[in-house]
Amino acid sequence: MNGVDAKPEGAALASVTARAAAVWFLEQKALPRHGTVRAFEDGFRRTLEGLIPRVEDLADAMPADEVPARVALAALAEARRRLAEPEAPGLRGEVERVKKIAESVLAACDHHDTLTGLRTCLLCDEPIQADEDSEPFEGGRVLAEDSQPGRVHVTCARDRRQA
Repeated sequence: MNGVDAKPEGAALASVTARAAAVWFLEQKALPRHGTVRAFEDGFRRTLEGLIPRVEDLADAMPADEVPARVALAALAEARRRLAEPEAPGLRGEVERVKKIAESVLAACDHHDTLTGLRTCLLCDEPIQADEDSEPFEGGRVLAEDSQPGRVHVTCARDRRQA
């Protein structure tokens, strides 16, 4: 995203798409087919392969004692650990393992946004401008105690609550 227009570009656009896929996967109540799980895992892996070095570069460009940079690097270490886990036994085990990878995608996207100053609404996928009202949003998922929720436009949240 550049300072002139509010259109997400490059990594920011990929972040919006990846975030939407991860939220969708995490919200599934029924077990998806094995092929679907595998396809989402492949997409999440590709996303993290692109985002991890980008977020590392952003964090490395900050002073070593900057908390957002240190938190981002810790989240990336956790993402790598999750990516290295072997396939779990059974469909339910695989879904749970891939959900952890999806959570790492969301975390990497959030850290990318934090380190670049970009905020994207998790409901409409549009950038949240500095002068727009927004609020934290967890998407109905349980977050780790140290994780930060994404953000949504207040109007999008209100529309979702009314639906």
